[in-house]
Amino acid sequence: MDVIIEYDPQPKQALLHRVRANEILFGGAAGPGKSHALRFEALLWCLRIPHLQAYLFRRTVPELEKNHILPSLDQFPRHVGSYNVARRAWEFKNGSRLHFCSCSTEKDVFRYQGAEIHLLLIDELTALTEFQYDYLRARVRCSLDVPGKYRCRIPGVVCATNPGGVGHGFVKARWVDFAPPGVPTRAPKNQGGMVRCHIPARLDDNPILKSRDPDYVHRLDALPEPLRTAYKDGRWDVFFGQAFAFSRARHVVAPRPVPEHAPLYMSFDWGYGAPFSVGWWWVDQDGRLFRFAEWYGFTGTPGQGLRMTDPLLARGIREREERQGLAGRSIIRLAGPDCFAKKPDYRGGGQGPSTAEEFAREGIYLTPGDPSRLLKIRQFHERLRQPDDASPPMLQVYDTCEQFIRTIPLLTADRRNVEDIDTAGEDHVYDEACHVCMARPLALPVATPRGEAGRIIERLLSPGHDETDPFSRDDMEES
Repeated sequence: MDVIIEYDPQPKQALLHRVRANEILFGGAAGPGKSHALRFEALLWCLRIPHLQAYLFRRTVPELEKNHILPSLDQFPRHVGSYNVARRAWEFKNGSRLHFCSCSTEKDVFRYQGAEIHLLLIDELTALTEFQYDYLRARVRCSLDVPGKYRCRIPGVVCATNPGGVGHGFVKARWVDFAPPGVPTRAPKNQGGMVRCHIPARLDDNPILKSRDPDYVHRLDALPEPLRTAYKDGRWDVFFGQAFAFSRARHVVAPRPVPEHAPLYMSFDWGYGAPFSVGWWWVDQDGRLFRFAEWYGFTGTPGQGLRMTDPLLARGIREREERQGLAGRSIIRLAGPDCFAKKPDYRGGGQGPSTAEEFAREGIYLTPGDPSRLLKIRQFHERLRQPDDASPPMLQVYDTCEQFIRTIPLLTADRRNVEDIDTAGEDHVYDEACHVCMARPLALPVATPRGEAGRIIERLLSPGHDETDPFSRDDMEES
């Protein structure tokens, strides 16, 4: 029996409902109707396929109630099913069920260990960690006899989100950077092998909201950066909690020959099980740093190092410098204090040589860098700052330095200390680059009291922030 549903999707919402992909990311900016579309996506599939088990997640129960459970009681037709308060689920007459679920911590995913999820829906995906997402996606499987025309979508995953949050990095990598928007593309098998599709949407894609609340766009404009750019424009290179104001437009340049007489630096962050990072720099007459080459030692998976020995690392550095035409040139080589500490002799009998000693045997001579965390982050900020509209920042990066460009924008502020970065992030390039910033320090501006916007952001980042705070992110967006 056909069921009439009072739902007239906007064009981007309609694309979400019909695209032939089964791992979908919808949205980006605030206001395109992400939560509304996600809720009705669940309803439509529950009505199409009898006995379907759909699970709709948000991080906390209060978010679920406000954004999905209460709206569903007003919007879902009562003649197709009813809401079971005890089970926190809509139960449909055809045997399908829509479960409303929370997952506020990583250990919470184990509550769903035995679930067979036919359709997984996650609202505000970036509020979850990569582990939470991967674990829940691993529960997505289907033993139902799904009609052939629906097998491109079921079993499947549909997510909606804004930029920012703990999951920003993996979401950006898996959808935004993975393929052109709107183009279904199969992911590698080691990333799940599903057909991904990113459907970006902005406030302009929701004319109903714009007509009913024309001042909403002005409230977005009034947000402090980077919230304004992230929420209004849906840009993934800036986000709430981002540690550094780095952008391709200001900081990335096309490669040019390294000047013959420019001072040269090499900066190094050691790694074995974790990635190592090597950067090469030249300095212009104004003291501006140019990162012209790099070597990032990882397997391709963030956090996994190549496990290269020190002699192999040193030879690799020398070989790359020869290919770059740097052989014989004077290079100041800066490294962290761990490179100068004696290591255990794993063959037995006390301590073995340090990394600096191993490098010296290969003709690579390291100098200790300044590891001060407070000073180096201030110097890094000052290097990235654009002095004025006519002058470029004092740190520029060749567009061939892909790992600097990838990792620096993803670093987030430490929740316990907003003057430092969260070291749980992929900070190897940052630690390495800070050595040269500290070796060529800039005059720092005198600190001034934070404005009201700064105090609000600092409070939002604090560990004791209340989810019901009227300035919380969810209350500043229109789902």
